[in-house]
Amino acid sequence: MSNLSLSQEYMMCALNDKGKISTFSLERVIAVAASAVVELMMDDIIESDGKKLSVKKALPEDMRYLSPVYDFIEKKERVGFRTVVEHFSFTLSSKNIEELFNSIGESLVSAGCAQKEKSGMLGNKNAYIPDTKAVDTIIQNIRAEILEDGELTEDIAALAALLDKTGELMRFFSAYEKKDVKKRLKEIRNDPENKEIAKVINYVEELMMIIIVSAT
Repeated sequence: MSNLSLSQEYMMCALNDKGKISTFSLERVIAVAASAVVELMMDDIIESDGKKLSVKKALPEDMRYLSPVYDFIEKKERVGFRTVVEHFSFTLSSKNIEELFNSIGESLVSAGCAQKEKSGMLGNKNAYIPDTKAVDTIIQNIRAEILEDGELTEDIAALAALLDKTGELMRFFSAYEKKDVKKRLKEIRNDPENKEIAKVINYVEELMMIIIVSAT
């Protein structure tokens, strides 16, 4: 099993046992697109001037699973966070959502972390059944870095923030642990020694808040 990126890890945690993300869970659909934007920013592929996103450098071959989002930003040249996420979340057609879902899903299959199956009434859609051991490894990494004394990384901090904002912590953590994760994320934000990681957490939370509010 390969090491997974932020968007891959988030999708692994968001997939249900049928290998889908329910379209009724708007926050999870939004978070898939948001995780892609955050990952591209953390890897310095795109940049923000505070209001607009733009491409900074070419997308590496090993990140081609994010090409739907990257290509959209590149085509627009300068585009707002909300516009990008809306494109992959709120459109009347599910085409854009499915494109990103399948792109990340195929990367999970290639990494040996998910099994591809056909779904839908006509069998014309894809499902990606997550490997339970791989999901458990992701959750254990969050537990080690956030709740224990492991070295804190931007990816895990951002992933924990996404799971918190989409209400998914309760799927993997006890009520007591969930409370501790939320408390720890707050502490990280306020610790000067975690300035860069705090920036990522704040960015995730602000982005999710803007987008969820705009959807209501």
